[in-house]
Amino acid sequence: MLCSAGSCWADRLYGYADDRGVFNFSDAPSDPRHRLILEARPPRPVAGGTAARAAATSLRRSPGQLSPLIRDAARQNRIDPALVEAVAFVESRFDERARSPKGALGLMQLMPDTATRFGVSDPFDARQNLAGGARYLRELLDRFDSLPLALAAYNAGEGAVERHGKAIPPYAETAQYVPAVLTHYERLRGNAPLTPRP
Repeated sequence: MLCSAGSCWADRLYGYADDRGVFNFSDAPSDPRHRLILEARPPRPVAGGTAARAAATSLRRSPGQLSPLIRDAARQNRIDPALVEAVAFVESRFDERARSPKGALGLMQLMPDTATRFGVSDPFDARQNLAGGARYLRELLDRFDSLPLALAAYNAGEGAVERHGKAIPPYAETAQYVPAVLTHYERLRGNAPLTPRP
């Protein structure tokens, strides 16, 4: 439930799809499957002009604004930039300050241990987060030699994929996550918004 800017500081909506595909929503994460799907923040008063206020209150950038960072992270890790964009979209809707109930942070929702592992000192810095997420994706693609399995591991962890015989774990969240990223990825590839220029 959202409220006005004068009555609360931040509002969040959590949700998940259960085993029957039924969506469950709550304003408090009462189930471990809940993921943050919406966060509304009122503007904070900021000293300075309109530009300063806009910069301080903005939580999201458009794919067009992020595309140079996405291209850079993708190129350095030999990944299609459309895949990096698809993961960032499904993970956070391009919210650089996103924080999940499980502690995943930033655009590509890196867990703190994963961020440290891939040299991300500030997971809320878009460039670092995208670079770390792309490095993680590259490692998973090399390890599993399968895009669906790499995405499942990104969502559920490498151990979960290994424990289930190198198959997508039977978790409702992962079963929803993998096709969501693949669908968005195919749509982006069709539109080719981030295809590197020759």
